[in-house]
Amino acid sequence: MSEDVPRPVVDPTLPDALRERIARESRTPQPPPRRANGEVVTRPVRVREGTVQVLAAGFTAALASAAAGWPLGLAITVVILLAQVLVLICVEDTHPVTRVLGATAGAGTVVATPAMVMAAPDGAAAAGWLVFGVFVALVGADAATARVSRTPDDHEGLVILPDDVSDHDHAHLTAVQRTIDRVAAARDELGGDSLDTDRALTVLRDQEWRIAALLVRQRELRRAHLRRWQRAASPRVREALKPQREHLNAVDAAVRARVDEITEYGRLVERAVAAHREWEQCQEALDSTAEYTEHLASAAFLATPPADLDGLTATAEAARRVRDERVRLLADHVLTTGGAPVWPGSDDGASGAAARVPAESDRLGA
Repeated sequence: MSEDVPRPVVDPTLPDALRERIARESRTPQPPPRRANGEVVTRPVRVREGTVQVLAAGFTAALASAAAGWPLGLAITVVILLAQVLVLICVEDTHPVTRVLGATAGAGTVVATPAMVMAAPDGAAAAGWLVFGVFVALVGADAATARVSRTPDDHEGLVILPDDVSDHDHAHLTAVQRTIDRVAAARDELGGDSLDTDRALTVLRDQEWRIAALLVRQRELRRAHLRRWQRAASPRVREALKPQREHLNAVDAAVRARVDEITEYGRLVERAVAAHREWEQCQEALDSTAEYTEHLASAAFLATPPADLDGLTATAEAARRVRDERVRLLADHVLTTGGAPVWPGSDDGASGAAARVPAESDRLGA
């Protein structure tokens, strides 16, 4: 549903379960089923159609039995039942359970009727009435379970639909309902004790119902005033109609003022919830700081380096100096030999220089 279109408003004095059911039925998104001629299908329409079907089938079967005996009456009744089963299977507004029952009853009738006639020929006349009883049961089940439109006066006086209120006034109801949602959310978060949200919701729903009823009457009077204004025969008539317009404007102002009060209350609730959430987070931070204090205390040993670490540092520093000296000696040797490095153990005279490298490193290491 769009944010600009309010929800149906249900009488707040009804039990919660009934209010929820009425609200759910009142905002059913699917369009009501209609006949080919445009007639809306309601429960009374389905019951009336079922009654006509039962009377027509019963009259036809009885007439056939009286004219040609029970075999013809039984045959016609079976055909009528099978036709009804076919209708239940093909029509889209048939309830799935009724569709399954119809198919089962049709198959069972086809199998059981010949067997019953052959088993008890003397009482076979009762088979026609049994089949007719199955037909009546199927028609009744279909009329009771098929999808229909809600009869307009089913919830008369118990619910106010968005279409009952002018589009101009939808914003008022939407603002009130948004505040109700905020208070309901605050009740779930705060537990209902801190702000007495249960009592607040009772008052807000009562105000929602009163405002909605007032807006319905406002729409009716506004339309009546507009018709009179358009049919006015002279300026004197329009002058006489001005008090009506002033009263309508006064009601608009009063509704707007009350809605502003309710909206302001919703903002206060939001601030209270935000403050409560802030307090919870600060309390959580305070309670969890002890863990961080203990963690810092456990890291105190890092401030005093151990003796073993000092020894490792000195060893690493000595190794670094040896590495640097060896790299320098190797670079000098490359320069003195004309760019061709000579490795220790070779046959030329550079072996002595290479031999000095370990000796120097031993001296540095010492």
